[in-house]
Amino acid sequence: MDQQGGGEGTGPMLTPGDVVSMLRRRTLLICLLTILFSLLTLGGFSTWWVYFPGFRSECLIECISNIPETELSTGQDVPREEEHARFVMSQAVLLKSQTVLAEVLKVSAVRETNWFKGITNNEHLLKLTEELRASPVRGTNFIKVTILCKDPRDPAVIINEVVTQWLSSVKRRSAENFASKALLDAQEQQTLLDRQIESKRGALAELAARLPAGAVDNPANNIVAQNVAQYGAQAAQIGLELSQLAQYRQIYNDPNGVAVTAEDRTIVEQDPQVAELARALFLLEQQKTADLETYGPSHKVIKQIDAQITASEEKLASRRQEILLQRRNDIREATNAAYANSQHSLLTTQENVARAEAAMQDQDDLLRQYRTLVQEIDQLLLYRVQLEEFIKSRSRVVRRQAAVNVNVVQPASDPLEQTSPSIFLLPFGIFMSILLPMAIAIGLEFLDKSVRSPQDVSRHLDVALLGVIPDTDDEEVSIERVETAVRDAPMSMVAEAFRRVRANLQFSCPADGQRVVIVTSPLPNDGRTTIAVNLAMTTAQAGRRVLLIDANFRRPCLDKIFTAASQEGLSSLLIGEGQLDRVVCRTDVANLDVLFAGRVPPNPAELLGSSYFHKLIKDASATYDQVIIDTPPILIASDAAVLASVADGVILVLRATANSRGIARRALGLLSDVGAHLFGAVLNAAPVTRGGYFREQLRSYYDYQVEVGSSPSGLPKDA
Repeated sequence: MDQQGGGEGTGPMLTPGDVVSMLRRRTLLICLLTILFSLLTLGGFSTWWVYFPGFRSECLIECISNIPETELSTGQDVPREEEHARFVMSQAVLLKSQTVLAEVLKVSAVRETNWFKGITNNEHLLKLTEELRASPVRGTNFIKVTILCKDPRDPAVIINEVVTQWLSSVKRRSAENFASKALLDAQEQQTLLDRQIESKRGALAELAARLPAGAVDNPANNIVAQNVAQYGAQAAQIGLELSQLAQYRQIYNDPNGVAVTAEDRTIVEQDPQVAELARALFLLEQQKTADLETYGPSHKVIKQIDAQITASEEKLASRRQEILLQRRNDIREATNAAYANSQHSLLTTQENVARAEAAMQDQDDLLRQYRTLVQEIDQLLLYRVQLEEFIKSRSRVVRRQAAVNVNVVQPASDPLEQTSPSIFLLPFGIFMSILLPMAIAIGLEFLDKSVRSPQDVSRHLDVALLGVIPDTDDEEVSIERVETAVRDAPMSMVAEAFRRVRANLQFSCPADGQRVVIVTSPLPNDGRTTIAVNLAMTTAQAGRRVLLIDANFRRPCLDKIFTAASQEGLSSLLIGEGQLDRVVCRTDVANLDVLFAGRVPPNPAELLGSSYFHKLIKDASATYDQVIIDTPPILIASDAAVLASVADGVILVLRATANSRGIARRALGLLSDVGAHLFGAVLNAAPVTRGGYFREQLRSYYDYQVEVGSSPSGLPKDA
C-alpha cells in the first residue's frame, strides 16, 4: 500500500486559510455568541457603573530612617538599596497593623461615613484590612495609601485618620531603646565572631598538617599526583605488552595458526639426526644416479634403491616434523609463562594505581575543605570589619530621639471623578466578546473528529485525494438518482465531480496499473456503490470498455440500479457455472457492462479468494479495458480485504461528516495489512455550506454554464 493513514498532525500544518474556513463554517454561531457576549458586557458594565461605583483617594508619605545601617545578619552582601526598600516595606506593614486600624475605627468621623454604616455583622476591621492599600513606591522613600469607596466623601476621611493613628504609633516607639538594644546585640555578635574566626584558623592549621608538602601551592604536581601519573603510565605499558603477548599466545596455541619460518627451518636442519638422514638420502640419490647409467630404470637394483630413498625421505620428514612440533611447544610454553607474568604485573600495577588515586581523592577532599575554610575566614573577617563600623555608627544613634522621620507629602483629598469601573474595560470587553466566540468556534472545529473537507483527508489521513463529490441536496440541478447522475444529469456539478475523479485516477498511474479497481468504504451508506457506478459510466463515456462487478454478496445494489436479465451473476462464475461473456449484462451506457452478484452464497469470502475468482479477473482484464468492483464495507466484512489483495488498486470512499478520522484510519490500516495499493480517497457528500468546499465553486460553475449556453455561435464566450 503506497499511502496509509497516519496519526493526528501527520499532514500539512494548519494554515491561516484553514482557520478562516473554520470561522466561516461557524459564522452564525459566532454572530450569535458575539451579540450575546456584547450584550452581557454592556449590561454588566452599566450595572457596575451605576450600582457599584468606586471612588479612590490616595495619600503619599515620605519615610526616612535615621539609622545609618540596618540590622546585620548572616547575609552580609545585601545592598544598601535593598535594605532601604525593606525598611519602607516594614513601615507600610505597620501602617496596616491591627492596632492602628482598630484605633481608626474608634474615631467618630470614620464611624459617620457611609462606608462604616454599610458594613454589617461587625466586620469593619476585616473590611478595612482588605480594602486599605499601603504599598511602597518603587525606587523612592514614599508609601502610597489608597482605598476605594462608593461614596466620594469617605476615602479621604478614612485615609487621613489611618495616617494620623500610624504617626502616633511611630512617635510612641522609642528609637533610643531600639538603638541601645541593637548596639548590645552587635557587641555580643562581635565576641562570637572572634571565637568563630579563631576556631576556623585552628581547623585550617590541622588540614595544612595533613596535606602533603606543596599540595596547597601546587595541587597538580606533588608526590601524590606524581605517583598517580607514574603508576598509570606503568599500567598502560604493561597493558600494551599484555595485548601483544595475547596475540602471540593465540597464534601459537593454534596448531595451524603459525607458518614455518626460515628460522624454524634452520633450527630443524641443525639437528644431528636430521643432518645424518639428509646425508644418507643424498648418498642414495647419488648412488641411484650412478646405477641408472649401468642397469637402467627398470632393473631390480634401481627399484631397491628407490625403496630405500622413499624410506629415508619418510624418516627425514617425520624427524623434521617432530623437531618443529617440539620447537612450537617450547615457544608456546614460554609465551604462556610471559603472559601470566604480565597479567600478575598488571594486577599489581592496577592496585598501585587504585591506591594512588584514592590518596589523590583524599588530598582533593582535604584541599576542598582547606579552601572552604579560607573563604569562610575571609568572609568572617570582612563581616567583622562591617560589624565594627556598625557599632560605631549605632553608638551615635543612641543619643537621638527618633529612629524614623515621616512626612505626609500629599494628604488624602476627595476624588474628582469616578475611578471604578475603568472606561477602558468596555472596549476590552467588546474585544473579548468578539474574540471568545471565534475561539469557541475553532475549539468546536478541533473537537469535531469527523472527515468533512479535503484538508481533513490530506492533513489527518495523509492519503491522495482523487476528488470531492458535493451533497446532492445542495445541487441546483434536480437529480432523481445520484447513483446514475453522470447519465441522468451530465451537466450538473455532481457529474462534473465524478469526471474529475476519473481524470485524477487516470493520471495517478499508467493504464496497465489500474486495470482492476476496487471501490470500498469504511461503513455502510458511505456512497461506495454510487462512486463505483458513476466512475464506471464516466470511464465508459471516455471510450474505454468497462466491466462493473457487484461483489457485495451481503447487500447487492447494482440489480436495483440496472435491470437484471437473469439470476446468474458473479456467484455462478465463482462456483464454476457459466461463462463470463454469457453472464454479463449490457447497459444503456455504451461500453459499459455489468456483472451482478447473482444468488447469495453462504461463504462469500471463501469464494472471492478461490481460483475461480482469479480466473474471472484474468478473463475480464483480457476482455475489458478496466474492471471496477463494488465491495462490502471493509470494516464490516472481510470480502473487501480479500479482493484488495489481488486488485491493481483500491479507491476508499469517505462520507463527509459521517466518517470519523479514527474509522478512516482503521480502514486504511486494514488495507495496509493485506498489502493493497491505494489509488486515493474520494470524499462523498461534501456539504455546500458557508465556508464549505463547494460554496464559491457552485455558483461560478452554473453561471459559466449559462454563459456558454447563451453564445449565439454555440461556442463558449471565452473559448
